[in-house]
Amino acid sequence: MTLCVNVRDLELEEPASDHTVFVHVKYFEAERAPWLAAQVGLQVIGDMVEAPY
Repeated sequence: MTLCVNVRDLELEEPASDHTVFVHVKYFEAERAPWLAAQVGLQVIGDMVEAPY
């Protein structure tokens, strides 16, 4: 798992002024993202995005 904090894109090129977290997991582990967010009282707000190869 990789966490990208305070950015708007997976390429880490567009900073965010608020607190955002991208969670990068393997495709077959994607269902774990809602669980991870729930552990800190939050929820997933975006759609799944596949990282470029």
